[in-house]
Amino acid sequence: MNAPIRSYCLFGVVWALVAVGLNGCATAAKPTVKPAVVEPKFTGLLIEPGPGSLGCEPRKAPVTCLILHHTAGSLPSSLEILQGKDPKHKVGIHYVVTDEPKPRVIRMVPENLAAYHAGKSAWGQLNGLNQHSVGIEIINYDGNVYPYSDAQADILFALCEEIIRRHDIKPWNVLAHSDISVGRKVDPGTKFPWAKLASLGIGAWPLPNEVADNLRKRRNLSPTHVRALLTAYGYVLEPGDAGLKLGVEAFQRHFRPSKVDGVIDAESVAILEALLRRYQPKAYREVKFKP
Repeated sequence: MNAPIRSYCLFGVVWALVAVGLNGCATAAKPTVKPAVVEPKFTGLLIEPGPGSLGCEPRKAPVTCLILHHTAGSLPSSLEILQGKDPKHKVGIHYVVTDEPKPRVIRMVPENLAAYHAGKSAWGQLNGLNQHSVGIEIINYDGNVYPYSDAQADILFALCEEIIRRHDIKPWNVLAHSDISVGRKVDPGTKFPWAKLASLGIGAWPLPNEVADNLRKRRNLSPTHVRALLTAYGYVLEPGDAGLKLGVEAFQRHFRPSKVDGVIDAESVAILEALLRRYQPKAYREVKFKP
Protein backbone atom coordinates (compact mmCIF):
# COMPACT_ATOMS: atom_id res chain seq x y z
CA MET A 1 0.00 0.00 0.00
CA ASN A 2 1.55 3.34 -1.10
CA ALA A 3 -0.70 5.51 1.04
CA PRO A 4 -2.38 3.65 3.90
CA ILE A 5 -5.84 4.90 4.73
CA ARG A 6 -7.00 5.06 8.33
CA SER A 7 -10.56 3.78 8.66
CA TYR A 8 -12.67 1.99 11.15
CA CYS A 9 -15.08 -0.89 10.73
CA LEU A 10 -18.66 -0.07 9.75
CA PHE A 11 -21.95 -1.10 11.27
CA GLY A 12 -24.99 -0.68 9.04
CA VAL A 13 -25.29 2.62 7.23
CA VAL A 14 -23.68 5.90 8.28
CA TRP A 15 -26.91 7.58 9.47
CA ALA A 16 -27.53 4.66 11.84
CA LEU A 17 -24.08 5.03 13.33
CA VAL A 18 -24.65 8.71 13.98
CA ALA A 19 -28.05 8.01 15.50
CA VAL A 20 -26.88 5.48 18.02
CA GLY A 21 -23.53 7.14 18.63
CA LEU A 22 -21.34 4.08 18.37
CA ASN A 23 -17.67 4.78 19.01
CA GLY A 24 -14.87 3.14 17.04
CA CYS A 25 -17.09 1.53 14.40
CA ALA A 26 -17.33 4.49 12.07
CA THR A 27 -15.64 5.53 8.88
CA ALA A 28 -14.53 8.95 7.77
CA ALA A 29 -16.70 10.61 5.13
CA LYS A 30 -13.59 11.45 3.11
CA PRO A 31 -10.62 9.11 3.46
CA THR A 32 -7.46 10.91 4.47
CA VAL A 33 -4.02 9.84 3.40
CA LYS A 34 -1.72 9.27 6.37
CA PRO A 35 1.77 7.81 6.64
CA ALA A 36 2.47 4.60 8.49
CA VAL A 37 2.38 5.35 12.20
CA VAL A 38 3.43 3.64 15.38
CA GLU A 39 0.41 2.31 17.23
CA PRO A 40 0.34 4.31 20.50
CA LYS A 41 0.10 1.21 22.66
CA PHE A 42 3.07 -0.44 20.98
CA THR A 43 6.67 0.29 21.82
CA GLY A 44 8.76 0.54 18.69
CA LEU A 45 6.78 -1.80 16.42
CA LEU A 46 5.61 -0.08 13.25
CA ILE A 47 1.91 -0.72 12.65
CA GLU A 48 0.57 0.32 9.25
CA PRO A 49 -3.09 1.35 9.16
CA GLY A 50 -5.01 -0.84 6.74
CA PRO A 51 -8.21 -0.26 4.78
CA GLY A 52 -10.41 -1.21 7.75
CA SER A 53 -13.04 -3.90 7.94
CA LEU A 54 -16.78 -4.36 8.23
CA GLY A 55 -16.08 -7.65 10.00
CA CYS A 56 -16.20 -6.46 13.60
CA GLU A 57 -18.45 -5.39 16.43
CA PRO A 58 -18.12 -3.70 19.85
CA ARG A 59 -16.14 -5.78 22.31
CA LYS A 60 -18.19 -7.02 25.26
CA ALA A 61 -15.63 -9.20 27.07
CA PRO A 62 -11.99 -8.89 28.09
CA VAL A 63 -9.30 -10.29 25.82
CA THR A 64 -7.89 -13.55 27.21
CA CYS A 65 -6.69 -15.31 24.04
CA LEU A 66 -4.47 -14.67 21.05
CA ILE A 67 -5.42 -16.61 17.90
CA LEU A 68 -3.05 -17.18 14.98
CA HIS A 69 -4.17 -17.95 11.42
CA HIS A 70 -2.80 -18.36 7.94
CA THR A 71 -4.60 -16.58 5.12
CA ALA A 72 -4.48 -19.35 2.47
CA GLY A 73 -4.18 -16.58 -0.11
CA SER A 74 -2.05 -13.74 -1.41
CA LEU A 75 -1.72 -10.38 0.32
CA PRO A 76 -4.02 -8.48 -2.10
CA SER A 77 -6.74 -11.14 -2.05
CA SER A 78 -6.48 -11.54 1.72
CA LEU A 79 -6.80 -7.81 2.37
CA GLU A 80 -9.83 -7.72 0.08
CA ILE A 81 -11.54 -10.60 1.92
CA LEU A 82 -10.63 -9.29 5.36
CA GLN A 83 -12.41 -6.01 4.70
CA GLY A 84 -15.58 -8.02 5.32
CA LYS A 85 -17.54 -6.64 2.38
CA ASP A 86 -19.28 -9.93 1.59
CA PRO A 87 -22.53 -9.90 3.62
CA LYS A 88 -22.74 -13.70 3.44
CA HIS A 89 -19.20 -14.20 4.73
CA LYS A 90 -18.33 -11.15 6.79
CA VAL A 91 -14.85 -11.68 8.22
CA GLY A 92 -12.27 -9.45 9.84
CA ILE A 93 -8.96 -9.56 11.68
CA HIS A 94 -7.00 -7.28 13.94
CA TYR A 95 -3.61 -7.63 12.25
CA VAL A 96 -2.11 -9.02 9.06
CA VAL A 97 1.56 -10.00 8.84
CA THR A 98 2.69 -9.83 5.22
CA ASP A 99 4.97 -12.26 3.37
CA GLU A 100 7.29 -9.68 1.84
CA PRO A 101 11.09 -9.89 2.28
CA LYS A 102 10.66 -7.24 4.99
CA PRO A 103 7.24 -8.17 6.40
CA ARG A 104 4.86 -5.46 7.50
CA VAL A 105 2.14 -5.48 10.14
CA ILE A 106 -1.14 -4.05 8.91
CA ARG A 107 -3.92 -3.19 11.34
CA MET A 108 -7.39 -3.96 10.00
CA VAL A 109 -9.48 -3.67 13.19
CA PRO A 110 -8.60 -1.88 16.45
CA GLU A 111 -8.15 -4.17 19.44
CA ASN A 112 -10.97 -2.50 21.36
CA LEU A 113 -13.35 -4.08 18.83
CA ALA A 114 -14.09 -7.77 18.35
CA ALA A 115 -13.10 -8.93 14.86
CA TYR A 116 -14.91 -11.77 13.10
CA HIS A 117 -11.95 -14.12 12.74
CA ALA A 118 -12.61 -17.17 14.94
CA GLY A 119 -15.96 -18.34 13.59
CA LYS A 120 -17.54 -21.27 15.38
CA SER A 121 -15.02 -21.83 18.14
CA ALA A 122 -14.52 -22.85 21.75
CA TRP A 123 -11.69 -23.10 24.26
CA GLY A 124 -12.08 -24.15 27.87
CA GLN A 125 -15.20 -22.45 29.18
CA LEU A 126 -15.32 -19.93 26.34
CA ASN A 127 -17.64 -20.22 23.36
CA GLY A 128 -17.30 -17.92 20.38
CA LEU A 129 -13.73 -16.67 20.66
CA ASN A 130 -14.25 -13.49 18.65
CA GLN A 131 -15.26 -11.59 21.78
CA HIS A 132 -12.40 -12.99 23.85
CA SER A 133 -9.44 -12.71 21.51
CA VAL A 134 -7.11 -10.74 19.31
CA GLY A 135 -6.56 -12.34 15.91
CA ILE A 136 -3.52 -12.28 13.62
CA GLU A 137 -3.48 -13.49 10.02
CA ILE A 138 -0.10 -14.40 8.52
CA ILE A 139 0.17 -14.44 4.74
CA ASN A 140 0.85 -18.06 3.77
CA TYR A 141 -0.92 -20.11 1.12
CA ASP A 142 -0.90 -23.23 3.30
CA GLY A 143 0.95 -23.40 6.61
CA ASN A 144 0.81 -27.19 6.47
CA VAL A 145 2.94 -27.13 3.29
CA TYR A 146 4.93 -23.90 3.13
CA PRO A 147 7.26 -22.77 5.92
CA TYR A 148 6.95 -19.33 7.44
CA SER A 149 9.96 -17.10 6.86
CA ASP A 150 12.35 -16.16 9.66
CA ALA A 151 11.46 -12.54 8.99
CA GLN A 152 7.77 -13.31 9.52
CA ALA A 153 8.57 -15.12 12.76
CA ASP A 154 10.66 -12.19 14.01
CA ILE A 155 8.03 -9.53 13.42
CA LEU A 156 5.30 -11.86 14.68
CA PHE A 157 7.25 -12.27 17.92
CA ALA A 158 7.36 -8.50 18.41
CA LEU A 159 3.65 -8.15 17.67
CA CYS A 160 2.59 -11.05 19.91
CA GLU A 161 4.82 -9.88 22.75
CA GLU A 162 3.09 -6.51 22.89
CA ILE A 163 -0.42 -7.99 22.66
CA ILE A 164 0.30 -10.58 25.35
CA ARG A 165 1.73 -8.00 27.71
CA ARG A 166 -1.14 -5.58 27.18
CA HIS A 167 -3.87 -8.15 27.86
CA ASP A 168 -1.95 -10.46 30.24
CA ILE A 169 -2.62 -13.47 28.00
CA LYS A 170 -1.47 -16.77 29.50
CA PRO A 171 0.86 -19.04 27.50
CA TRP A 172 -1.76 -21.78 27.07
CA ASN A 173 -4.15 -19.22 25.57
CA VAL A 174 -1.86 -18.38 22.65
CA LEU A 175 -3.62 -20.61 20.17
CA ALA A 176 -3.95 -21.87 16.64
CA HIS A 177 -7.22 -21.48 14.83
CA SER A 178 -7.15 -25.28 14.66
CA ASP A 179 -7.04 -25.45 18.47
CA ILE A 180 -10.29 -23.57 18.92
CA SER A 181 -12.12 -24.98 15.88
CA VAL A 182 -11.29 -28.67 16.21
CA GLY A 183 -11.93 -30.58 13.00
CA ARG A 184 -13.02 -27.45 11.17
CA LYS A 185 -9.76 -25.54 10.73
CA VAL A 186 -6.12 -26.57 10.20
CA ASP A 187 -4.32 -23.23 10.34
CA PRO A 188 -1.75 -21.84 10.90
CA GLY A 189 -0.52 -25.36 10.18
CA THR A 190 2.31 -27.73 10.99
CA LYS A 191 4.96 -25.42 9.53
CA PHE A 192 4.19 -22.68 12.03
CA PRO A 193 7.19 -22.02 14.34
CA TRP A 194 5.49 -22.69 17.68
CA ALA A 195 8.66 -24.03 19.33
CA LYS A 196 10.73 -21.03 18.26
CA LEU A 197 8.17 -18.53 19.51
CA ALA A 198 7.76 -20.43 22.80
CA SER A 199 11.54 -20.30 23.33
CA LEU A 200 11.17 -16.51 23.18
CA GLY A 201 8.28 -16.48 25.64
CA ILE A 202 5.34 -16.57 23.23
CA GLY A 203 2.90 -19.40 23.90
CA ALA A 204 3.23 -22.80 25.55
CA TRP A 205 5.67 -25.60 24.85
CA PRO A 206 6.59 -28.70 26.90
CA LEU A 207 9.94 -29.06 28.64
CA PRO A 208 11.97 -31.71 26.78
CA ASN A 209 13.13 -33.40 29.98
CA GLU A 210 9.51 -33.71 31.16
CA VAL A 211 8.51 -35.31 27.87
CA ALA A 212 11.48 -37.70 28.02
CA ASP A 213 10.62 -38.65 31.60
CA ASN A 214 7.00 -39.29 30.66
CA LEU A 215 8.10 -41.45 27.74
CA ARG A 216 10.24 -43.57 30.05
CA LYS A 217 7.20 -44.15 32.25
CA ARG A 218 5.06 -44.92 29.18
CA ARG A 219 1.66 -44.71 30.80
CA ASN A 220 -0.95 -46.47 28.71
CA LEU A 221 -4.00 -44.27 28.97
CA SER A 222 -7.47 -45.16 27.78
CA PRO A 223 -9.27 -42.94 25.27
CA THR A 224 -11.43 -41.72 28.16
CA HIS A 225 -8.34 -40.57 30.04
CA VAL A 226 -6.88 -38.83 26.99
CA ARG A 227 -10.16 -37.02 26.36
CA ALA A 228 -10.12 -35.85 29.98
CA LEU A 229 -6.55 -34.56 29.63
CA LEU A 230 -7.28 -32.71 26.39
CA THR A 231 -10.35 -31.15 27.98
CA ALA A 232 -8.34 -30.14 31.04
CA TYR A 233 -5.88 -28.32 28.79
CA GLY A 234 -8.68 -26.46 27.01
CA TYR A 235 -9.72 -28.43 23.93
CA VAL A 236 -13.46 -28.72 23.34
CA LEU A 237 -14.23 -32.02 21.60
CA GLU A 238 -17.23 -33.53 19.92
CA PRO A 239 -18.47 -36.77 21.51
CA GLY A 240 -17.43 -40.23 20.37
CA ASP A 241 -14.31 -41.75 18.88
CA ALA A 242 -14.41 -39.48 15.84
CA GLY A 243 -14.49 -36.39 18.03
CA LEU A 244 -11.54 -37.63 20.07
CA LYS A 245 -9.50 -38.40 16.95
CA LEU A 246 -10.05 -34.88 15.64
CA GLY A 247 -9.04 -33.51 19.03
CA VAL A 248 -5.80 -35.52 19.05
CA GLU A 249 -5.08 -34.29 15.51
CA ALA A 250 -5.58 -30.67 16.57
CA PHE A 251 -3.26 -31.19 19.53
CA GLN A 252 -0.61 -32.87 17.39
CA ARG A 253 -0.84 -30.14 14.75
CA HIS A 254 0.25 -27.67 17.40
CA PHE A 255 2.57 -29.67 19.67
CA ARG A 256 3.73 -32.68 17.62
CA PRO A 257 3.65 -31.39 14.03
CA SER A 258 6.02 -34.06 12.71
CA LYS A 259 3.19 -36.59 12.74
CA VAL A 260 -0.47 -35.64 12.71
CA ASP A 261 -2.56 -38.80 12.53
CA GLY A 262 -5.01 -38.61 15.44
CA VAL A 263 -3.53 -41.75 17.00
CA ILE A 264 -3.14 -41.76 20.78
CA ASP A 265 0.51 -42.74 20.98
CA ALA A 266 3.03 -42.59 23.82
CA GLU A 267 4.72 -39.43 22.57
CA SER A 268 1.49 -37.46 22.21
CA VAL A 269 0.40 -38.45 25.73
CA ALA A 270 3.86 -37.59 27.11
CA ILE A 271 3.70 -34.12 25.56
CA LEU A 272 0.15 -33.52 26.76
CA GLU A 273 0.94 -34.47 30.35
CA ALA A 274 4.12 -32.35 30.30
CA LEU A 275 2.12 -29.34 29.16
CA LEU A 276 -0.50 -29.80 31.84
CA ARG A 277 2.07 -30.19 34.59
CA ARG A 278 3.95 -27.10 33.45
CA TYR A 279 1.10 -24.71 32.78
CA GLN A 280 -2.05 -26.04 34.40
CA PRO A 281 -1.06 -28.27 37.32
CA LYS A 282 -4.32 -27.64 39.17
CA ALA A 283 -6.41 -28.74 36.18
CA TYR A 284 -4.13 -31.75 35.77
CA ARG A 285 -4.59 -32.80 39.40
CA GLU A 286 -8.34 -32.46 39.09
CA VAL A 287 -8.57 -34.93 36.22
CA LYS A 288 -10.22 -38.00 37.66
CA PHE A 289 -8.63 -41.24 36.45
CA LYS A 290 -10.66 -44.38 36.57
CA PRO A 291 -8.88 -47.62 37.45
